[in-house]
Amino acid sequence: MPEIRYKPNRRADLLVSARAILAEKGLEATTVSEIVARAGVAQGTFYLYFPSKVAIIAALNQELNEHILSAVREATAQATSAADVVHAGVSAAFQELERYRDVLHVIHSRMTANPTLDTWEDQFGPYRKLIIGLIQQRQATGEIEHSVNPDIWARLIIGLINHAADECYIYHVHVQPHVYIAEVIRFISRALGLAI
Repeated sequence: MPEIRYKPNRRADLLVSARAILAEKGLEATTVSEIVARAGVAQGTFYLYFPSKVAIIAALNQELNEHILSAVREATAQATSAADVVHAGVSAAFQELERYRDVLHVIHSRMTANPTLDTWEDQFGPYRKLIIGLIQQRQATGEIEHSVNPDIWARLIIGLINHAADECYIYHVHVQPHVYIAEVIRFISRALGLAI
């Protein structure tokens, strides 16, 4: 039996095509046939990379979360205070979420439709660990109280940022993103007892 050879560009092409169609039509109206036609590949090729249409949503979500993780890590690397970490991290996360605003409603609605601890950890585990580390670093300097539970706070921060992004980019688009960013920064900073 011949070995199946995967071509990274085809997977990327399928993701780009799916994203464009999902942005136009939403999940229910999007078909695999449309995705492969736009990507210029055979229908069977889709199933080499994705077992279903829903799997492509998970791949887009993973791509988004990898971008957020990288952006937050880079933005917070040079921060000199806990307040700077919050400002840089929240701003970086929102910047990446805005890049996906065209399909954010599809990604977030699908990924929250049937949540489990495993799917949450798959989606946010590395991001959560980064935030835990950032909190622990600032606890070591005394900027954040030791009574703060880094794991719980990391989960709360991720949830707040994702919810605020949905509010900003999906539900209340008349409010400028910088307003949401500033309020999320203020909320987290005050909750952690940081001067803003």
